[in-house]
Amino acid sequence: MIKYKLIIATLMLTAGMTQAQAQFLKRLQQKLEDKVDKKVDGMINGPKGSSGTGSAAGKSTKPLPKLEEVYSFVPGRSLYFADNFATDAAGRMPRQWKSSGGGSIVTVPDVPGKWLALAPRTTYRIDSILAMPGNFTVEFDILTRSTQAKDIGALVFGFARDNSNRSYIQDAYNDNAITGTQLHFWNEDVNNASSDTKINNSLEYPLSNYGNTVLHVSMSIEGENMRVYLNRSKLVDTRMFKTNTIKYFYLSAPYDYEGEAMAYFSNLVISKL
Repeated sequence: MIKYKLIIATLMLTAGMTQAQAQFLKRLQQKLEDKVDKKVDGMINGPKGSSGTGSAAGKSTKPLPKLEEVYSFVPGRSLYFADNFATDAAGRMPRQWKSSGGGSIVTVPDVPGKWLALAPRTTYRIDSILAMPGNFTVEFDILTRSTQAKDIGALVFGFARDNSNRSYIQDAYNDNAITGTQLHFWNEDVNNASSDTKINNSLEYPLSNYGNTVLHVSMSIEGENMRVYLNRSKLVDTRMFKTNTIKYFYLSAPYDYEGEAMAYFSNLVISKL
């Protein structure tokens, strides 16, 4: 840019320059400066139209799992347990929950309500000795914040055989867990597994598009069968439990976060069918 200004200045000092020539050279100087500024801005902020919610290379090309023609999830009619942390103090663990590590209630700019910030390598459980009812539904929200979705790691939720908060549950095969649904943000898939029935399947899901958004989870458990939905996309619908299995809900934060990534949890509703 400095080089262009020197050229223009030299030309304008040339003897005999007309007013029209001077105006032309002034416009040329402004165009050159605008071009350089635009190039620098693109290097800093990325191409126009790019979004912080996707991967660095842009939106995911992976399709959503096929949606049902008729959305079959129906919430239970009788409320069993609910918590949106409305009465919990900021900076503290919510009163009705326990964890294997830590966690605190926060508010998030431009997002309504209160949220439980999920500390890395930590599992969260309802602080109650009551097991889940026989047939029931579970709904909750996950809020994500990250530069890239893959910075979040794997978030896991499911059911365990007891309600002890002694350790961190990573999947369906450790620490007395029964099922585990893992949201793999870094490689864009969801894994559903059961240590009871030996189910273990994965399907693609464009999770790189969900680095700064709310994900809604819906689960329906009827006897031995479990259905799980993520934003109305069905993730699993099969036998995941042995007959008359006692089960307790859990949610595990990612093992680690990269950069300033963070995941939050709120708006849990459990209802009997």
